[in-house]
Amino acid sequence: MSLNSSKSANSITSSAEYYALSQLYSDAWDRVQSGGTGAGYSGIHYEVFNAIRKYGRVANSRDEALSELKKLLREYETQYLGAENDDEEYLSKFDNIE
Repeated sequence: MSLNSSKSANSITSSAEYYALSQLYSDAWDRVQSGGTGAGYSGIHYEVFNAIRKYGRVANSRDEALSELKKLLREYETQYLGAENDDEEYLSKFDNIE
């Protein structure tokens, strides 16, 4: 087993998977930000739903699916790439403060 492989079926198992999912996240995020005007991306949210389902994750909306995919990517980054908590993760703690 390689050093960057996970033993869990509910997590990313290789750097190739990580990079493919990262590209999917990037494309889907661009699609959301464009307001749905990106040519060729009309069903990308279905790809995101399918991708997260493979890892035992469930989402009820497009935004939630993107959030789950981002969590999956961050877990790999933290565990295998040595990534530290970033500003986005820190700021998310304040999302529910009124």
